[in-house]
Order: sequence, then C-alpha cells, then structure tokens
Amino acid sequence: MDNMNKTTDENVDELRQRLDHMKKMMAERRLIQEDGSSRNKGNGFIDGSLLGFVFGTALFVIIAVSVYAFYNLYNAVAKKFWTIHDEL
Repeated sequence: MDNMNKTTDENVDELRQRLDHMKKMMAERRLIQEDGSSRNKGNGFIDGSLLGFVFGTALFVIIAVSVYAFYNLYNAVAKKFWTIHDEL
C-alpha cells in the first residue's frame, strides 16, 4: 500500500508539472495573439464595410452594363426586323 501511494504521488507531481507547462504555453500563445490582433486592428484600412461597398458597387456596375447591353441588343433587333404596317 505504501508503494501505491508513492506511485500516485509521483504521478500527481508529474501531472502538476505538465499542467503548469501547458498553462505557460497557453499564456505565451495568448500574448502572441493579442500582440498580432492589436497590430492588425490599428492599421487595417480594409474592413468588412469597405469590402461590402466595393462588392456592391461592382454588382451595380455589372447589372447596369447588362441592362445597357440588352437594351442596345433589343433596339438593334427591333430596327432590323421591325415592319411598319400601313394597312390601317
């Protein structure tokens, strides 16, 4: 029984050391992430609202050019195949 207590004490000490080591690693990782995120927040010019505006403008231009092209296509086809009926 005494031998079992000695083994569990060693395991507990070993587990505590591992836990302390993991805590230190997580703290270092958190510091690195905080440094990186604060650096990016201050200097970031391109954010979600700017990208939304750019993509919205691009979508508007694409739709406007499509409407213009189909309007001109309709006029060209109408001019070529339009017949004037003078029967009335």
